[in-house]
Amino acid sequence: MPLFARPKRNPEPEAAASVHDSARIAAVAERSIADYRDYLLGEVVPLRPFGIGLMDAAGLNLCESLSADLDLPIRSFATASGWGVRAANIVGASPDHPVALPVLDEIGVGELPGEPLPPGAAVKVAAGAPIPHGVDAVIRDDIATVVGETIRVTGEARVQQNLVLAGSRILDGDRILDNGTELSPRALGLIAEVGHDKVLARPKPRVVVVSIGDSLVEPGLPLTRIDQRYDASTVMIAAAARADGAHTYPAGILPTSSDQIATSLGEQLVRADLVLVNAEIGPAVRDALAELGRFEVCRVDGFGSAFAFGLAGAEQVPTLVLPGDPVAGFLGYQLFARPLVEQLAGRSLSEPEQVSARLAVDVAADPQRATIVLADYTGELVRPLPASGEQGAIELAAANAAILVGPASAPIAAQSDVDCWLLS
Repeated sequence: MPLFARPKRNPEPEAAASVHDSARIAAVAERSIADYRDYLLGEVVPLRPFGIGLMDAAGLNLCESLSADLDLPIRSFATASGWGVRAANIVGASPDHPVALPVLDEIGVGELPGEPLPPGAAVKVAAGAPIPHGVDAVIRDDIATVVGETIRVTGEARVQQNLVLAGSRILDGDRILDNGTELSPRALGLIAEVGHDKVLARPKPRVVVVSIGDSLVEPGLPLTRIDQRYDASTVMIAAAARADGAHTYPAGILPTSSDQIATSLGEQLVRADLVLVNAEIGPAVRDALAELGRFEVCRVDGFGSAFAFGLAGAEQVPTLVLPGDPVAGFLGYQLFARPLVEQLAGRSLSEPEQVSARLAVDVAADPQRATIVLADYTGELVRPLPASGEQGAIELAAANAAILVGPASAPIAAQSDVDCWLLS
């Protein structure tokens, strides 16, 4: 079953939501992975670009085409020590017919180039020194002999010999970077070298990550009940968002009453461009979402728990509720939240790398709905991981792929070809 397959059926509305959320919470029939991804992307627009200092722009994408504001090099300079001359003045010079040129000046590195060189004269220059207007060649001492305040030149020179001309690398007005270019350290160095101190770019998306659950405990604190477990989802999702280029703000575990959830989430909106919530969508979560804005609850192919999405608060901050189960939450991040981070950043949208592989063993299927199975992919074969009991971060760490198994009344037999996607 292809990962981004679209079902031919038209979604039908589910039964009406309960009284407490019917005004603000909409429920729909199950969507395919592709349909839900498209729906979310249709609700989120890229962040507005603004002028960002170069030291804060690394890794962002340029939102303008950038041109140079000056010539590089700014001035023409000598690449060898010797004598600056006009090449036309020494045409025909030879040991038998030397040409005498008066020396008018001496120019060192870092000094001003001085007055323009008149025809029939020379200036002494050091390697790296700027040259005055009129000099179009630098000759070395091997064809020039000092005689008092003149030099006797015994050879010819070609135009631009031992010179680097102003603007030979970049001319004022030249295009240096195109709109959409990633601002790597080298690109930022180029921008600085032509005199810009800011660039028009979209900032990194600010992503708040929270978890909700009575049985969740912050890592490092003691477990005091047999039903408690440590919160792996906040760490995983925040780390994934950071790896995808976002500024992440892990806000830990929220209280579990609807008023406290709504208040805590509302406080996070001022620093968020996207809020990711790891939670099962029970009555308390539904009531909290209804206080924050209009949300849609949706079941997605392959996932046993529902998702919810809406624009929260006066700021209309995109808020996505991922399943509270660590495995489903992480897979949901890869399929749905990562594209939102990329869309906010104005980057090209990535898709999970999909491969076709043969099953190493039989894999169970649900007769009613598609399921997602963690697996180990070895190049040609894919082996489902044992799925006995609850799965969590331990199983995710052991897997490098996931199989989307379509509805079937019997197990999918070993050696069958299946579609899977590789986990990052």
